Amino acid sequence: MMWSATAQNVLTLNDAIQQALSKNFDLQIARNDEDVATLLNNWSNAGRLPTVSAAAGYNFSNNNLDQRLSNGTNIKRNGASFQSENASVVAQWRVFNGFRVVAAKSRLDEQQKIANLNVRQQANVLVYNVISSYINLLRFQAQQKANQETLLLFEERMKLAENRFNIGVAGKSDYLQAAADYNAAKTNIMTIENNIEQEKVRLNNILSRNPSEAFTTSDASMTDVSFDDRDKILAAIDTLNPSMLMARSQLAVLYQQQREINANRLPTVTLNAGAGLNNSVNSAGFTLRNTTYGPNAGIQLAIPIFQGGVVKQNLKVNAVQQKSQQVQIESLRNDLMTALAAAYNNYKNAKKLYDLELQTLEVIKENNVIAMERFRKASITSVELRQTQINLIESQTRMINARYQMKQAEADVMLVMGKLVE
Repeated sequence: MMWSATAQNVLTLNDAIQQALSKNFDLQIARNDEDVATLLNNWSNAGRLPTVSAAAGYNFSNNNLDQRLSNGTNIKRNGASFQSENASVVAQWRVFNGFRVVAAKSRLDEQQKIANLNVRQQANVLVYNVISSYINLLRFQAQQKANQETLLLFEERMKLAENRFNIGVAGKSDYLQAAADYNAAKTNIMTIENNIEQEKVRLNNILSRNPSEAFTTSDASMTDVSFDDRDKILAAIDTLNPSMLMARSQLAVLYQQQREINANRLPTVTLNAGAGLNNSVNSAGFTLRNTTYGPNAGIQLAIPIFQGGVVKQNLKVNAVQQKSQQVQIESLRNDLMTALAAAYNNYKNAKKLYDLELQTLEVIKENNVIAMERFRKASITSVELRQTQINLIESQTRMINARYQMKQAEADVMLVMGKLVE
């Protein structure tokens, strides 16, 4: 894929994070799920509010009638019509159902909290992915710059080796090795450039942008690395990390479901009230017209006696689920502690490597200058110069990787804490 050669927008890390938080597709879906959970969390869904229903009906029939009454009356008529109308309004309110309503509302509260925490978790992971991609991009670009500078040294060595071969003071093998090393260095740069393009595509995808959208980066925000106190980080695992908080809310949901199941053992009390109208008209028969209307009210008590052991079985299943959830919480905490320890170890190792390579790189650069002058004067072989140049590339690569590994370790710790987005 070819990137536009026109002026490109500078995309800072902060800009990338803000774009991801506002446009990322997965985060938008998580926010929609959060809205759904908020809409469902009300007393009506918990079962507290009464229900009111209205009904109306009309019936008509045409029948042949043959009626013999006990008083000796005989009614016989063909084509007798019958019609009836009815209308009613009924209200029901379950005023007590074993505290199931309270438990259901608490469960809905926890489910809404889980949806909120899921958005936070998605946002933290999203920001982490943006930072990781941005760090990789800067690392590749730093490697590209360093390798381009080193390529000039390979090119100079190749020209010197060619000149020495042409004037007959060195063998052709020195020139061929120098040319091979020069081409290998160019190939390495091409590989790095491809890595840059691929990482840009990945970052654009995270930002929900066109994969070919061109941009340049800035590493101004990548120079400093800071860590909170270890005790604060450990405390954040239990108090801030969204995954841990969601796991605990899941346990709370199971506890409320246990209360809802237990409510099936208790009696329920229901209030009923309503008003109705019933009217029937007969063209023949003993009753020609019958009309009833008026309000009605009542109270109903239901006591469960035997439910086939379903409640007991469901409680056993719920108890096992609670145990499993507690194990998941401990497992998650252990995973987070492991990730934290790994991030700290990576940071310490990268810091030591970076400090060491800073010193080593200065020595290797100076040695390269001396080696090149000695090669010009034919006081060292091409093999010796080649080794100093390879040492330079390797040292630059180690230093660049160590620098951005420190920044990656910082992001790893912030993800464990859940502080990338609060």
